[in-house]
Amino acid sequence: MRPIKTNTLQNTYAPCKGEYKQIFPLPMFQGKANLNHEIVAEHCRDVVGKIEKGNTDTEYTTYFDEDARESTHNQPWFNDFANQMKDTYIDFIRNMWNFNVSDLTRHDIHLFAWVNVYNEPHSHSVHNHVKARLSGTYYVSTDSNSEPITFYNPNMTGIFGHGASDGHFEDGQYSWQGTQGGQSEMSFYAETGDFLLWPSYMGHAVPQGRSRGKGMIGEIKEYERISISFNLQHQENIGSY
Repeated sequence: MRPIKTNTLQNTYAPCKGEYKQIFPLPMFQGKANLNHEIVAEHCRDVVGKIEKGNTDTEYTTYFDEDARESTHNQPWFNDFANQMKDTYIDFIRNMWNFNVSDLTRHDIHLFAWVNVYNEPHSHSVHNHVKARLSGTYYVSTDSNSEPITFYNPNMTGIFGHGASDGHFEDGQYSWQGTQGGQSEMSFYAETGDFLLWPSYMGHAVPQGRSRGKGMIGEIKEYERISISFNLQHQENIGSY
């Protein structure tokens, strides 16, 4: 059998005509929060500023501090935030997974939220969120220096089995590692006001930030990336099974 030729002089390369289909996708929602982001950012800086310092794994977040989380819940804007995320949760599970949501109210949906203020020393290694159906992050304050959130394909063993060499391609705020037919990871570069919702089992991480020069030589802009992360779940009637 002769080898395939793909040059202009002798071309025996003739694949059948058709189209590629990307099957078994993972749904993710990108939206914009309708809030005053500057006011939310002021609270986030204030509440995280009161967290005990000295441990870079915990000092940037209210996740481990119940009192700090409660202070966020008591903010005038928090109810609007919660309602927007709960309503979007309903829309997601109805449109993506055909849940019957006709009997659900906002009070039936559990929202667990915490504040994050990433400065230069801070990062978050790969993890997922247990005991939740959807997880999300609202990006309160970001800029062009903000590190992305990176998601990892939960079918990584299948990607490995392809034996293909990873490439890199971009589309707006998204960048991928992998191939067109098998992405191994995806990074999202958030803008202020963006939020994402994704299935809670997806592994994700945030790289360590770094301060960068800006403007005049020697002028340094301190790194800051503010977000509110959250989990969403609702209790199902046993009859639904």
